[in-house]
Amino acid sequence: MQKDYPVQIDLIEPRKEWRNQQQINESFAVHHKISTEIKSFSKAALLGAVFKLKFWQSFFHQFNLRESIRSGAVQAKFTPLMQQYDVICFHYLSTPVLWLHQFVPAGKKIIYSFWGSDLFRNNWLYDHALQSDALKKAHHIIVHSMEMRLIALAKFGWQLEGKISALVSTDIAKALEKYTGNTHAAAAGCLASFKQKHNIPLQDTVIVIGHSAHDIDNHLYIIPQLATLDKEYLDHCTFVLPMTYGIEANYFREVEKALQAQKIKYIILSNFLNEEEMLELRYASEILVRLSKYDAFSLSLCETLAAGNIAIVATWLPYGALRSSGVYYKEVDAFYKLPAMLKKVLQHKKEYQQQCLDNGKKISELYSQQNAIEKLAKIYMS
Repeated sequence: MQKDYPVQIDLIEPRKEWRNQQQINESFAVHHKISTEIKSFSKAALLGAVFKLKFWQSFFHQFNLRESIRSGAVQAKFTPLMQQYDVICFHYLSTPVLWLHQFVPAGKKIIYSFWGSDLFRNNWLYDHALQSDALKKAHHIIVHSMEMRLIALAKFGWQLEGKISALVSTDIAKALEKYTGNTHAAAAGCLASFKQKHNIPLQDTVIVIGHSAHDIDNHLYIIPQLATLDKEYLDHCTFVLPMTYGIEANYFREVEKALQAQKIKYIILSNFLNEEEMLELRYASEILVRLSKYDAFSLSLCETLAAGNIAIVATWLPYGALRSSGVYYKEVDAFYKLPAMLKKVLQHKKEYQQQCLDNGKKISELYSQQNAIEKLAKIYMS
């Protein structure tokens, strides 16, 4: 965007761990790493916090000295930084992110961007009242799809109708280039390498379940259904569960216990995957099962589809844009229907893979046609 429009876009991240620095450097002019943890501030900064308005507001509201000092210290660091910007866009509207809203100087144009879980869930981490209050101050609100837009309006009120735009703000087309540009031989090489690395029999079909270690992927509903697949097919399937992020020990153990109980061949990927390993996994995902509780516009799904593989997804997921663009995938509307669909896909795997060959091109065209960069620039500059 910064190449085509007279804007400078900087990134401010209140994170404990930082993402891929190379990607950040390519996308943003400046990257500010802001910690909001009290231990990250110097003694002088903590002493100075008591002279800040937010210290006293917090103290008289909560009577919590530690949190009040943190509020004052964050105000001293965050507010002057925000003062130099005209537009401030909050991505992923969790409670910790929205907590920073109070430190934005008056008169700034504020944009909010929902990413998925922050819209679909309602608990202490995604507090409805806190989000609703923040959205009242929004100049604009961004979601990834028309389905998400409808959910946001139903959840927060139709008075926001004129403020909400549905567009994918991530450059999907660029992310898919590494899949659409590869040859069939390269894809076959990735599959062979993945099977060798994980001791998967050559004749087995690799079936990937979900994309995270969160319970939103419905592993415990899917796993019992896998075991009911006809034995002649089940014996030639290896199920791969990528659980490389969002790991909660208790849930992870439950999933592993369920897999062991069904006595099926499985592999759990729990270590962080680098870019090369992720590329290999996408190509090795001959069949992807995505029956999550909810999802936004899933990059992992789009990458697997662009790699020419088959996806079986839930009808309740908001993939209307993919469907209307003719992207080829299979759907089920209930967990108990998964075995029959898996059997059908295994029977016609080669035929269905041929149908998937143009998926990457179709998804890239979908992104290009929505003119996301132009629309975002207008939102920022209006």
